[in-house]
Amino acid sequence: MTSHQRLAALLALIASTAVLSGCSSAGTEPPPTATPANGKPPAAAGGSYSAKDVCTYLKGEIPALKEVGSPVGRHANLAGDLAAFFESHGKPENGAVLDAATKAECPAVRTEVLALIDVESFSSF
Repeated sequence: MTSHQRLAALLALIASTAVLSGCSSAGTEPPPTATPANGKPPAAAGGSYSAKDVCTYLKGEIPALKEVGSPVGRHANLAGDLAAFFESHGKPENGAVLDAATKAECPAVRTEVLALIDVESFSSF
């Protein structure tokens, strides 16, 4: 993926996140931010990805992310790659849901990926 493609993917992800965040209506329940009572991480809204799947995917991305020269480049690279992953596996409702799922399933992988892209959470990604 070229730097222009990564930038385009990042901008598309940012734009879609901004559009989706404006789609909520008053009176709806807030997104889950913790593991439900059944002990399983939250699943994707409108999709079927599992926390285990996304953790396996993120762990596999770490070597490629380490090869990218800057946090901004790693951020753009991961944005495009995650968009493709979620297209085929179902999308999380928002970053908070992804944070809760990865905190519960693979906290060490989550921490390493977030450090590589220089953000504190998937909510701020």
